[in-house]
Amino acid sequence: MEVIKVKDTDIQSALDMVKRQYGSDAMILEIRKKRKYVFGPTYYELLIGIEQSSAKGNLDNLEALEKAIKRLDAAVSALAVKEDELDALSRQTGFSKELLVKARAVPTEDWKNTLRQYLSNKLEFVRLESIKFQTFPKVVVLLGPTGVGKTTTAAKLAGYLLLERNVSSGFVTIDTFRAGAVEQTKLFGKAMNLPVEVVRRPHQMQKVLAKLPDAHYVFVDTIGRNPKEIGKLTEIKMYLDELEEWIPVLCLNAGLRKEEMQKAFEYFNKVFHIEYFILTKVDEAENISSAVEFMAENGLKTLALTNGQNVPDDLLFPDIENVLGMVGLSL
Repeated sequence: MEVIKVKDTDIQSALDMVKRQYGSDAMILEIRKKRKYVFGPTYYELLIGIEQSSAKGNLDNLEALEKAIKRLDAAVSALAVKEDELDALSRQTGFSKELLVKARAVPTEDWKNTLRQYLSNKLEFVRLESIKFQTFPKVVVLLGPTGVGKTTTAAKLAGYLLLERNVSSGFVTIDTFRAGAVEQTKLFGKAMNLPVEVVRRPHQMQKVLAKLPDAHYVFVDTIGRNPKEIGKLTEIKMYLDELEEWIPVLCLNAGLRKEEMQKAFEYFNKVFHIEYFILTKVDEAENISSAVEFMAENGLKTLALTNGQNVPDDLLFPDIENVLGMVGLSL
């Protein structure tokens, strides 16, 4: 017996084609309902056996078809239940159905521990002080779209290092376009008695660093840019290419949808090769499930979360349990 496969999006169409092409010699061995992707369109795959026509063959063919239809009905019912469970759990947790499938959270009654284990394996949190630098001062560049709070975040990090670690920092701003940006940075510097330098041209970067001999860390506040404007991002990198060593840190607003975060990350990553991440404005977000999913899917090393405007107090250095608690997955 020769076995062939027939595929069609409509079961009746597939059966009619088999009848036209193979006639009574065709024996339907199995009918399967499949999806090309997890949530993609369905199609039918028929396994057809071709042999000499006979009364017994026709009877076997009919029995095989009846069995295949029963299996198909059972599969469709199970699929519908799984979809319903995914929809309900997605609404409950705030995570996408795609992540729930990856985590194998459905079908299982122990979905919370399943999600905890999946996210625990994916999320990574590091402290700024643990990052190894080859040069001094240690240059940290804060990047992100307009309005994510880069200037305030730089001040919070510098304030934490000063008050908690007794480590001095300096500020360099290349954001001379946004109204009040330089003044805001200078106010933070004055409040903490930390130096602030303004750079207006790329070739000035090395000279400015030389003016900060006592700074262990230098936080570079960049211009907020629409991430789609690759040319504008390249302009920022021209300043940084004047430096021997620096690390880029992407800052994104916790209130963004996961898709928005992903697009911003991809654009910035093309130019800056992002490894480190800070989630800002957590206090303004209804929930941070989308942000946590984004962090897990991209393997970013999270340095901190910010949750208010108070400098330096509204800065969190979370561990995995902190973040799991924020998305309703506490033990």
